Amino acid sequence: MNTLTRLPPRPAGPPRGATAKAELWLDLRHTSPEAAVPDHAGAAHTAHDVLPAAAGGPPGEHRSARGVLVAGPVLGIAGYRRLTRELLSGAPAPSGARPLAVEYSVPAVDAVVNARLDRIGGWEAKAMRDRAGIAGAHLLYDAFRRDLRSPAWGRALERGAPVPRLLWSTRPPAGPDRGAEYAERCLLPGTAVALSPEALSAFTRHAAVTAPASADLAEARRVAGILDRFGIRLTALDGPAPRA
Repeated sequence: MNTLTRLPPRPAGPPRGATAKAELWLDLRHTSPEAAVPDHAGAAHTAHDVLPAAAGGPPGEHRSARGVLVAGPVLGIAGYRRLTRELLSGAPAPSGARPLAVEYSVPAVDAVVNARLDRIGGWEAKAMRDRAGIAGAHLLYDAFRRDLRSPAWGRALERGAPVPRLLWSTRPPAGPDRGAEYAERCLLPGTAVALSPEALSAFTRHAAVTAPASADLAEARRVAGILDRFGIRLTALDGPAPRA
């Protein structure tokens, strides 16, 4: 995929690429409640929403500070479509249905695919490590946009179903610099990226002020094609993403 040019540090505040069309979220789910308050205060000028440290609700389901229901995380297109199938089932949406985000864990996809590549062995397999997460995100983004133009989604929207947002999560186990890199590559229009306090700080200090205008499908399909030759179907990954 294309490498974004890094620019000098800029003043605090949402990056231009994250304004209106895309959002940066602060992910405190793996932060102790005692540390969450100062971490949130330090990122107040950058985060559009917060995933709280104490997440209630059923397993695999969280709510952001602004009331967005976060479902998942998923590993790709198959999991995303499984989660959204209920919205297309024909049941009327309740009045005032809350906004919905479907979480895709970029480092979890990398970890799952890396483990399979390590079992295969060889330099060709090793060369494909840490490529699946970003590629899968761009393929999911393309599928998501096409799905919203389908007749099934048209009927669901007429019933009042909320349009889901794709939420790219970057932890665990990504460190601050890797989390910031994920954000640079996944901050696509209409989506959100959830970052740890440390990764959010690294992103605002060093990231380019522009985000990708569209998915890099050529590179994503190239990566998916190579993985397919190893017997790994990127678009067919399903099941809940592993949590730390």
